[in-house]
Amino acid sequence: MSQVALPAGPPSGSFDRVAQVLLAMSRMDAPRVAQISEHTGLPSSAVYRCITSLLEAGLIEEGPSRGRYHAGIVSISLAERYRRSVLSGDATSRVLHTLAGRTLEFAALLVRRGDDMVCVDTADGSSVLRCSFVVGEVVPLVAGASAKAILAHTPRGEVDGILARNGVAGSTASGVLSLLPDVRERGFAMSAGEVDEGVWGVAAPVFADGGVVGAVATMVPVLRAARLMRTAVSATVSAAQALSRHQLNI
Repeated sequence: MSQVALPAGPPSGSFDRVAQVLLAMSRMDAPRVAQISEHTGLPSSAVYRCITSLLEAGLIEEGPSRGRYHAGIVSISLAERYRRSVLSGDATSRVLHTLAGRTLEFAALLVRRGDDMVCVDTADGSSVLRCSFVVGEVVPLVAGASAKAILAHTPRGEVDGILARNGVAGSTASGVLSLLPDVRERGFAMSAGEVDEGVWGVAAPVFADGGVVGAVATMVPVLRAARLMRTAVSATVSAAQALSRHQLNI
């Protein structure tokens, strides 16, 4: 299992360890200390100390199953403030629901965070679609339409590092890199079954302050993809352009 990488910068001792534990927990469902230790490479004793600090701050809580930990009430408050300040309140939700209304399919906003994407908002279509993109889910920035839409507008040196740190190398990395110029030229990316089996997706990049910050995606069962492809592409690109005009503070 890959270890959690901290943001670049000078080390600050215990703070870095607490941040590392919190980042690891964002990728797991109600983990135990041993799981966090394995994920971060920190000794269990250090993880216990970090857990104690996070519990006291209200950022995490112990779940009904003793020894398992999940997000605390303060995290919920932070998430709501993120929605209001970064996602422009209900503006993002309105754009996604308009997109889902045009396609009658599932829509999502993914935001880049380091080598990953985080799903920050979704809108359901007329039928339920089971996929990896639920709010709060962290997905490696390596596969699927959303990843390609973001990577296509990311400097090549950064892309090489993202792929390498996620274990993508050799012919697989070359295959990803070969697709990016066309994605950048068209303004959208498509994929089928790369993240979730049986799911086709189209994604378009979202920009803020002159750089790519995320992607809007529409996801459709493969069986309906051919019929909906033209509408889904057009509607998804329009939604991404609308969010880019909002200049999200991401």
